[in-house]
Amino acid sequence: MRNLLVIVLLLVSAICFGQKSQMKTQYVKYRQNKGGYWTEWSGLKKTSVTVTINADEQRIIVHSSPQETYRILDFKPTQYIDDSLVQDYYCVDSSGKKCTITFVISKSENAIINLKYNNWQYIYSGYLL
Repeated sequence: MRNLLVIVLLLVSAICFGQKSQMKTQYVKYRQNKGGYWTEWSGLKKTSVTVTINADEQRIIVHSSPQETYRILDFKPTQYIDDSLVQDYYCVDSSGKKCTITFVISKSENAIINLKYNNWQYIYSGYLL
């Protein structure tokens, strides 16, 4: 529980005081919405990209090829669900499409990023840097 409290304080300070938070991804899976129905999740694929939350610049950057940049429009207050820290960001990508990016940090300090658009969704899993 103490580790979770430390993580919460670090994340809140990053959001409030302009520090950067980073995550290294290990796996990704995705699905699409076709005709109003979500497809099955793809299998897990290995990946190794860094994701940065930069509160000063109100940006979330996925350092992939090509790099993906999301401008933070708004965010929900931090929630605690099943001993995990959950933070939702409402964003717009570089092409102007709106999406929701959810960060989940577990008690064991594993991290998940869920990028959700109307017609597709990606989930990256990894760890905090």
